Amino acid sequence: MDRTSILIWNVRGLNDKGRRDNLRKMVNASKPAVICLQETKLAHVTERDVVSFLGRDFSQFVFLPAQQTRGGILIAWRDGSFSVDHHFVNQYSVSVLLSSKDDPSWWLTGVYGPQHDADKISFLEELREVRAGCPGPWMLAGDFNMIYSSEDKNNDNINRAMMGRFRRFVNDLELKEIPLLGRRYTWSNERESPTLVKLDRVLCTNDWEDIYPESLLQSQATEMSDHCPLILGLKEGILGKRRFHFESFWPNLPGFHEAVLHSWEEPVQPCCCLERISIKLKRLTRALQSWSQKQTGNIKEQLALARHILHHLEMARDHRLLSDDEDWLRRKLKSHCLALASLERTIARLRSRVRYLKDGDANTSFFHKQARFRKYKNYISKLKTEDHVVTTQQEKHQILFDFLMEF
Repeated sequence: MDRTSILIWNVRGLNDKGRRDNLRKMVNASKPAVICLQETKLAHVTERDVVSFLGRDFSQFVFLPAQQTRGGILIAWRDGSFSVDHHFVNQYSVSVLLSSKDDPSWWLTGVYGPQHDADKISFLEELREVRAGCPGPWMLAGDFNMIYSSEDKNNDNINRAMMGRFRRFVNDLELKEIPLLGRRYTWSNERESPTLVKLDRVLCTNDWEDIYPESLLQSQATEMSDHCPLILGLKEGILGKRRFHFESFWPNLPGFHEAVLHSWEEPVQPCCCLERISIKLKRLTRALQSWSQKQTGNIKEQLALARHILHHLEMARDHRLLSDDEDWLRRKLKSHCLALASLERTIARLRSRVRYLKDGDANTSFFHKQARFRKYKNYISKLKTEDHVVTTQQEKHQILFDFLMEF
């Protein structure tokens, strides 16, 4: 299966050809399966409109019309990726029930929160009602126009009462935020001393994360909007079911012990001690897989970005003196590149099972070839007996069991 992704973006209007062409380029580059747009500023959306700025593959969509060229939400899905059996359109949100042949059905709610504080209470109440009408796995994404942490804004001009209401909403509905990699804020007022705020985010329930434990949220350049587009990758294309492997370097990474503690301390209902331990271990396995993917799943991209910025700073230094902040960033990036490169070599060495070289002596190309060899060697597509070829999982397990019993 190809990688499935969702594009989430406050486009700040699609009323002119330039903006539509820019969106079309973004869609062609990221190739998302689902698109969730906010602030379309379109009072009416036709199939011809959608084809013009998304492409011919997006013939199905649901939209919330703009009010006097303000607001507007559009959710569209690529033909053949998902099907939608139910949808709801509310004052500040659009919800669709996405179904596919490979995964359980789940709800997606695209939101565009109001700007005035008096309307934000109604907005949160609407989302509570939406949740009541959307049972099961649920993910909501878009421009909330709200923050729930002081770290989501680069200045102290914060409405703490409203921030507390948003935080209570997240806690009451037992939602968790999918972390945005590589970026702290998603909106800028584009002034000389800009105000930066994280207004766009993706929240999900625990059972949604169980469907897509390897989901990754990344951003793109803002281009035509003052909001950056978000790309949520749901999963990678892999053969077979992913097995759990504990990596020895995990305990040295920040957040490892907190992830283990949070998973292990969650309550378990069964009374039997052995059953409780079994459930805790399975849950811890899923938690560590999700945590490790978010921590180390994009090392190559982080390293490439750090090297790119470092290179530009060094070129600038050839022509002028760097400011104190630029020089600090240059030194920081150099140490960061060394740390990422060392971690990349460590991962390659462990996955290749070549133990006679140290981390610093690892040849990345060699280790990756060895790791791919081990993957191909360990993968079992079918087992052959004297009489027939075994293809069912039950037959495979029985033959392996009989083979092991001989020793």
